Amino acid sequence: MRVLCKCGSRAIISRSEAVTDDCANLLCSCTDPECGHTFVSPLGYKHSLVQSKMSTAATVPHVNGSRVTCGCGDRAVITKTNRLTNDCADLYYLCKNPACGHRFVMSLYYSHSLSPSSRASEQLAVALVKTLSVKGAKQLREQLAMF
Repeated sequence: MRVLCKCGSRAIISRSEAVTDDCANLLCSCTDPECGHTFVSPLGYKHSLVQSKMSTAATVPHVNGSRVTCGCGDRAVITKTNRLTNDCADLYYLCKNPACGHRFVMSLYYSHSLSPSSRASEQLAVALVKTLSVKGAKQLREQLAMF
C-alpha cells in the first residue's frame, strides 16, 4: 500500500493502532530526510463490490498492521488505487482465496500530523505545485495573478 506525505514523497508505515476490526490508524513517516514529517492515516472499510461466495465468511475485512484480511480469514491484495486527492484514496481489494472471491473497497486518508515537516514553507509549496495537473497549475497561476 502506498501512503504519500504532504510533500509528495512516499511514507512508510511504522506501526498501526486498531480502532475497530475493520479500521486502523496507520502511523506513517516521510522517507524524505529533509521533510521528516510523521502523521496518522486511517484505513477503514467502505463497502463491498462483490460479496464472498463462501456462506460462512463474514463480509467485513480485518485490518492487522498494514495487512488486510478478508472476512474468510485469507489475505486480501490491492488491485487498484483510486487517488481522489493527495490526502485521500480508495483502495480496491480482492481476496486471495479463489473460493471466496470477495471484492471490497477501503478508504485511506490523511488525518493529522504527529510532528511537522522540517521543510521550509516555500519548499513544501514548490513540492505541492509539482504534483498539480496541468489544469490545476493553470488555475493556480490565474489565482496568484490576482495578488
